[in-house]
Amino acid sequence: MSASEKSAVKSILAMHRTYAELDEYLEKELREAGYAGVDIQKNPIGSRITVFVTRPGLAIGRRGTGIKDLTERVAAKFALPNPQIAVSEVEAPELNPRIMAARTAQIVSRGTAFRRAATWTMNSIMAAGASGVEIGVAGKLRSDRSHSEKYRMGVVPKSGEASKQVVREATTDVLLKLGLYGIQVKIALRGSMPPMVEFIEQPAEAPQAPQAAATPAAAPTIPEPVKEQVEAPQAPEAPQPEVKPAAPTKTTKTRRKQPKAAPAVEPVPEPQVEAVPAPAVEAVPEPQVEPKAEEPIQSQAEENTDTKQATENTEQNREQVAEVPAVEAELNDTIEPAAVQTVEQIAKSESEES
Repeated sequence: MSASEKSAVKSILAMHRTYAELDEYLEKELREAGYAGVDIQKNPIGSRITVFVTRPGLAIGRRGTGIKDLTERVAAKFALPNPQIAVSEVEAPELNPRIMAARTAQIVSRGTAFRRAATWTMNSIMAAGASGVEIGVAGKLRSDRSHSEKYRMGVVPKSGEASKQVVREATTDVLLKLGLYGIQVKIALRGSMPPMVEFIEQPAEAPQAPQAAATPAAAPTIPEPVKEQVEAPQAPEAPQPEVKPAAPTKTTKTRRKQPKAAPAVEPVPEPQVEAVPAPAVEAVPEPQVEPKAEEPIQSQAEENTDTKQATENTEQNREQVAEVPAVEAELNDTIEPAAVQTVEQIAKSESEES
C-alpha cells in the first residue's frame, strides 16, 4: 500500500471518528429534547448538520439562542469547516429505538420497576404499528449478582438479510444505586422489507396467423416442335377364325334344409293339495255372576225411633253434668267442718302435754 493510499484510509477513519464523537456529544447536550440521531453532509460551503429530536423547541431555545450556542461549541470542539445546524422533528418517535431506549432509562431512573417500564415501552411501540419489539435489560436487577432479562412482542427477525433491513437497534445505560443498567431495544418495522417473490402479469398477445410459404415462380413453358404425321400403308386384313357357341351347362338346384320341429312337451299336471279341515274350537262358557241380595231398606218409622233415643241419651248426659257441681259443693260442706274439728283437737292435745 502506497503512502497516498494510507493517507486516504487514515483520513476516512479520522472523519468517522469525528462523526461518532459528535453524535455522543449531541446526545448528552440534547437529552431533554429527545435526541434521535444526526445526519452530517459536507458541501463546498461547509458542513450541514441535521439534528433529529422529538421536541425541537427545547433544542432551538428562545429566539434561537440555544441553537447558536450549540453551533459555536461544535465549531470550537470539532474540526468542521463552517458548521450549520438544523433541527428536524421526528414524525413517529415510538418507532425510533434510540428514543424509546432513552425513555425506558429515564423511567427506571425515577424509581419505577424495570419490568413495568419494559412492558409500557413494548405496548407503546406495538400500538404505533411495529411488527415486533424486543427489550433486554442487564445488570444488578434484584441482587448483587448481575443477570439479564428479555421481553418480546410480535416477530423480530434474528438472522439473514431481513434482520439487516427490517430491524432497528439502540443501546443505552443508566446508573442506579445497585449499579449500572444496560438497556437494549430492537424494533422490527412493518413494510420495510420488499417481497421475496413478485408476480408480473404480462398482457396476452393475440396469436399471429401462419405466413404462407413463398411459391416458386412457374418456369416459362417452351412449345414443343410439331411433328408431321406420315400415314403408313395399311396391311391386308387376315381372315378371322369362326367361334363356335359353347354347349349349355347344367344348372344344379340346391335345396335348403328345413329345421326340424321341436318335440312336443307334455304339460306336467299340478299336484293337488287336499284341504285339511280346521280344528273345531270349543266355546268357553262365561262365568255367571250371582246377584247380591239386596239389603233391607229401613223404614222411616225405625229411623225416627233411633233419632228419639239419641236425643234422650244426650239429655241424660246433660243432666248428669249439671249435677256434678252440686255434689262437689255438698262434699266441701261436709269435709271443711271435719277438718276444723281435727285441727282443734290436735291443738288441745298439744296444750295438755305442755
